[in-house]
Amino acid sequence: MPETASPSLGYKDEFHLYNGTILYKLRGVKEFDVPNGGSREQVEVTDLDAADWRRQYVNGFYEDSDFEVVLNARPLSDTDVLLASARDVGDTRAFMAVLAADGVLVAQVTGTARCTGYTLGRVTVGSVKEATATFRVVTVDDIEAYEAP
Repeated sequence: MPETASPSLGYKDEFHLYNGTILYKLRGVKEFDVPNGGSREQVEVTDLDAADWRRQYVNGFYEDSDFEVVLNARPLSDTDVLLASARDVGDTRAFMAVLAADGVLVAQVTGTARCTGYTLGRVTVGSVKEATATFRVVTVDDIEAYEAP
């Protein structure tokens, strides 16, 4: 997108999770963190010959990166069953986060993750019931242009 593109609201964005057959579009998604690769660990390698009195570092491993998907809680819906299963099985599944600008799908982030938590949350008088799925990134690709399936 050119630099002239304006900021956009969270509208028409999508989150998909592999259900054993296809990347299934989760229904009732209210918000999600855009998955990313996480920060690089910095390992100190300073020795006694260090110049200019500064510590020296090399890049180490990537830190674990978690992200959440918040949904309207809809017990026993296909989305609810898929997320509960992903949590209980604990396997690595493909995902796709689709980002929209002014309601038009323009970018995507794909990768794999494990569902480390899924809860239906708290029930309160007069409030919408929400569910939250937590994922740990296994692999993640760079943001790229959206490609319709």
